Amino acid sequence: MALVVSILSALLLTHVCTGDKSCEIWSSAGLVVQRNSTFQVYCTFKFNCKGSMYSGHRPLVQFHRKHNETTIYLDVAHLSDHRTFSCNCDDPSSNTDPCGLDILAGYPPDRPANFSCVHQISEFNHSSTVECKWASGRQTYIRSNAKLWVRTFSHNTSGADEVSSVSAKGSSSVAASFTVDTSVQVVSVWASVTNQLGSAQTHQKNYTLSDIMMPPVPAPPQVHCWSRNCSIKVQQKVQTFALNIDYRDVEEEQWTPHPNVSNGLVESLQPYTLYQFRARSKFATGLWSDWSRPVSVRTQEEAPERALDVWYAVDPRTESMRVYWKKLPLYVAHGKILDYTITVYHQNSVQTLNGSSDKQNISVPLCSDCDVTVSARNTKGHSPPANITIHTSEAKDVLVPVINKNNVTLCWRQHASAALPLDCVVEWFPRGQKLEKMQWLRISGNSSQVVITDMEPFQCYEGSVYVFYSDKSMDRLRFSDISIADLAPTAGPSVERLVEGTTVNVNWSEPDVGQHKGCITTYTIYLENSSRFVTTYNVSASLRFHVISGLSPAAYSIWMTASTAKGEGKPGQKINFFIQQDSQMALIVKLALLAVFMLFILCACHIPAVKERMWVYLQYFMPDIPDPANSKWAKDCLKEKDVSLHPQLSTTTETEEEDLVCVQIQDLPRPLLSPQTSLTSDTDLRPLYPEIIYITSLSHESDCSGHTQTISLDTNDYMSSHGTEAMSEAEDNEDFNTFFPSHSYFPEQLDFGPKLTLDAVRIGGGDFFSLAS
Repeated sequence: MALVVSILSALLLTHVCTGDKSCEIWSSAGLVVQRNSTFQVYCTFKFNCKGSMYSGHRPLVQFHRKHNETTIYLDVAHLSDHRTFSCNCDDPSSNTDPCGLDILAGYPPDRPANFSCVHQISEFNHSSTVECKWASGRQTYIRSNAKLWVRTFSHNTSGADEVSSVSAKGSSSVAASFTVDTSVQVVSVWASVTNQLGSAQTHQKNYTLSDIMMPPVPAPPQVHCWSRNCSIKVQQKVQTFALNIDYRDVEEEQWTPHPNVSNGLVESLQPYTLYQFRARSKFATGLWSDWSRPVSVRTQEEAPERALDVWYAVDPRTESMRVYWKKLPLYVAHGKILDYTITVYHQNSVQTLNGSSDKQNISVPLCSDCDVTVSARNTKGHSPPANITIHTSEAKDVLVPVINKNNVTLCWRQHASAALPLDCVVEWFPRGQKLEKMQWLRISGNSSQVVITDMEPFQCYEGSVYVFYSDKSMDRLRFSDISIADLAPTAGPSVERLVEGTTVNVNWSEPDVGQHKGCITTYTIYLENSSRFVTTYNVSASLRFHVISGLSPAAYSIWMTASTAKGEGKPGQKINFFIQQDSQMALIVKLALLAVFMLFILCACHIPAVKERMWVYLQYFMPDIPDPANSKWAKDCLKEKDVSLHPQLSTTTETEEEDLVCVQIQDLPRPLLSPQTSLTSDTDLRPLYPEIIYITSLSHESDCSGHTQTISLDTNDYMSSHGTEAMSEAEDNEDFNTFFPSHSYFPEQLDFGPKLTLDAVRIGGGDFFSLAS
């Protein structure tokens, strides 16, 4: 008994350790379902546990429903691809593996379409093969098996052999083949397709092998070409009844059949053109073989058969002209162009120039009424020379074009002339780029209208129409300012300014051509002063210069904009400058102001009240006149001669020195600021002020007589401090000295009170000379 229990325990332990499945999973629609199907997936657990359901290659927990105590399920709606579902027991104590299920989603097969068969003859006629093809229809997304079913008949549809099947290969296009011997004349075939969601097959078709017989594909043709024809040879693996040869220019898509295959010569080809050739064959009955691989061969060159299209433009900057030509297409060039020959005939001189094959223009010396020829050369020769006659006449009329959305129409009238018009040339180019982007069109001389279609939008074009006559005369009609589409300019002009006094010369250059965005109609100059006041000046688009005059001295800023028919563009760079005051004008203004001020002062001085008030104010600014007693001479006199000059001494002073002359000066008072007062008597005012003795001169030969001289004081003259300095110098030089009176700058007398100053002293010079004598 113990042995049985041990065995059962070991078996249970082994079952747990090996990780037994915890559940079973299945689908209500099976393992393969149609796309966009809706179904349920069920999980039944073997143990009593809490289960969960997952979906996807990276399992994600899904919301499930409970079916019963041991089963849960998941609703799946509109399944569109292959999907993996799984269930797991969430009890951590259970050592079990989850269960899973892969469900495929796809479509049942469609009936095969375009079913057909061919009988291919082998190279040695020992055996033949029947190959059938068909289209499978839409993709099924699941594995499908396609088969070809065959029933053969030796002579007719009666007495058929056994039915056999052949596996087919392919996805969208399916093919299958089988071998038949020479005794088989009729075959009956059909195709079938099956998968896990369904099956389909074609209707049975009967073929007589001679009706579907096809020879092998011929080898690629062997071709040898000249300039205008090619010979072709085709090698075949079996003898056939008919042969087809097609050819085409590689630049074209349509193939051209060769009308006569018997001689194998293809004619009417173009020189130096790359052609492709192919071939196919056919038995007396049956089907044409597939086309051989195409072979490409180029025909040989010929000399160019057509003259170049030539035109010219005059370059005024270098006093030369530029000759233009258009490249010949290959079917006209008949070969690879090696170079160009340009010949200029002027009077009795001939000049020849060479242009490389990659050039389309060349500069030649400017000449009037001269002839220029241009020809192209390849390995076989030159093209006919293209001739133009150079005219430098001005345009007679101005054309008004009709501008449409994508083109421009020009119309003109030919002038009445006895000569016949030969041809017309219409030239056009973006403004300012005549030499770089010249375009022209040559039309019949009888034309009076042209439509130009290759003008770029947001460009401003101009040009001319030239009409050439048989008598070598020419009419030129000009047109300008043509734009099929406009925008506002994306940049403003570049401004340069030159300041001359109160005038500013404004120069500017156009924005870049790519920034015009059409034809510029006007330029606008903006002038802003220091007060932020802006003045505008509109200038014609043809001008590059404008003068602004009469500006007052201040700081200014200037900038410009350009405008098209669509509006004003962005402003250009702002330039700052300053208008200075004219130096000569400033001097004149200052002198004028000074003259007005002096005139005002003179007028004001004639008003008594103003004059009196002015004198009162001026007293405060008058400097103090030094006392003569403080001079060096006076101090030396006091030291050596013991002469007292103090103003408080008696009215007379005696001196013992003979070189001193004593003068008695009487100070006469006057009423303050009395303009009409004058001295009439010395005795009337003498008691009011003491007499003061002054020394008038110094001489070694003179002596003081002891007599004092009384001198009347008058304030009209006074002795300044310069007089005192002069007497000091006279003492050192022992020369004759005297007082030098100085006239007052004021028309009235000034009284400075009892203090003595030289302003109140008047000394008669005659007394000094009499004393000296």
